[in-house]
Amino acid sequence: MATLLDPAQSQDRRTGDSVLDRVRALLPEIAARSAEGENARAVPADIVAALRQAGVFRMALPRVWGGEQLGLLEAARVVREIARADGSTGWTVQAASMAWYFVRSLPRKTLENEVFAGGADLMLRGAVAPKGLATPVKGGYRLRGRWPFASGPFTPDWMLGGFLVDGAPPLPDGRPDMRVALFRPEQVTFLDTWDAVGLRATQSTDFTMDDVFVPEHHTGSMFGDNNIPAPLYDLPYSPTGASHDAVVLGAVEGALADLSALAATKRPAFNPRALLGEDPVFQEKFAELHMRTVALTALSEHTGRLIMDRALAGEAPTPAEWFTYTGGTQHIHHEGIRILNDIMTLSGSAGLYSTSSLQRRWRDVRCVSQHVVGNNGAIRKLGAVLSGQN
Repeated sequence: MATLLDPAQSQDRRTGDSVLDRVRALLPEIAARSAEGENARAVPADIVAALRQAGVFRMALPRVWGGEQLGLLEAARVVREIARADGSTGWTVQAASMAWYFVRSLPRKTLENEVFAGGADLMLRGAVAPKGLATPVKGGYRLRGRWPFASGPFTPDWMLGGFLVDGAPPLPDGRPDMRVALFRPEQVTFLDTWDAVGLRATQSTDFTMDDVFVPEHHTGSMFGDNNIPAPLYDLPYSPTGASHDAVVLGAVEGALADLSALAATKRPAFNPRALLGEDPVFQEKFAELHMRTVALTALSEHTGRLIMDRALAGEAPTPAEWFTYTGGTQHIHHEGIRILNDIMTLSGSAGLYSTSSLQRRWRDVRCVSQHVVGNNGAIRKLGAVLSGQN
């Protein structure tokens, strides 16, 4: 039984040496070794290395610095196909490739002359939440703190961390003056804290710093101006929801493919003469899940294209456009959970076993949906804008 949700039959039909083409060659092995990664609590190192060579970690970075400069949707399609093979690997790629957005306000000279002087084929890891506290000193800050959820089953070239400055006044709009720093991995201590229900192979561990000096030119405002020469980075804080959507959508598409394979072989316990896929009730429910997933994918593509077109035109999205995009991410995360719940129900007992990729996809999406990107109040903000209350 075939499913229509085959990305190789949809999106980008071009052939050639693109990031997506190179990634597609790796998908069978990524899928085959997903259980291995989960058991080891780390995506296999050789798969990470192959993905790096394929260009996924530089795919959103500017061409002038050696990156691929893919747009929001093109990068999300790469993530979605990887997540269709394995959610943890998809999350690893989205987290590391999109994290560069959060250092966009660092001085241009720092980015050009230090960070990207040798090219864009770099691995970034960290946590943007302002869990650090900095004391101003001559030439920079002394930084301390503990940051959770630093996703990345690899040794990074750079780390990032959000922080607050001791005694700093709030911004004019009342928000705290949140800042971000870029530093080397040898300046931090990683803690083995990631033993979670889903995304188990992402090594989303905590890390700490204790009175570490960070120069001023390695820091910037979390909400500052963009100094990275690519339109993606001109978008408002933060446009990374499309890549989060991609992990959810990829996992759901993979689960539908699993269900399709199950329907072609499973015989219900109390009706062993019939295949599950021959049941008209099953067929109708399966088709409904397919259409709900297609609708979510179309929503992500539509809203992402809308704001990316604004960025390419050098314009800011309107509040309604922006909150439709971010609110769409919130909706996709939570509707993705509901679809996975229904897929698990249709799978019967087969989806319960640890050998089933269905239960892993279900746990992964449950974990993704807990992220602040999926719980950011954007739908409420969209409602306020639509009601004339902005």
